[in-house]
Amino acid sequence: MKFEAATIKDIAKALGLSTSTVSRALRDSHEISEATKKKIRDYAAEINYRPNPVALSLKEKRTLSIGVVVSEIANTFLAR
Repeated sequence: MKFEAATIKDIAKALGLSTSTVSRALRDSHEISEATKKKIRDYAAEINYRPNPVALSLKEKRTLSIGVVVSEIANTFLAR
């Protein structure tokens, strides 16, 4: 059995809304009514929706990752 994470498109299709409406509701935009936000958040929690961290890092243009350059990996101290 293959596991696929829920997406904004899945939420939008199930609730009969546009993906932009779902995205705005999940970001707590003032443009979306509180009733619609609640309906979307409840359904997102029900299907265990989690934002994709890779997609978020591309959108925000930052990854919050640190790169380390190691000159010699054969050294057991540096390898750990």
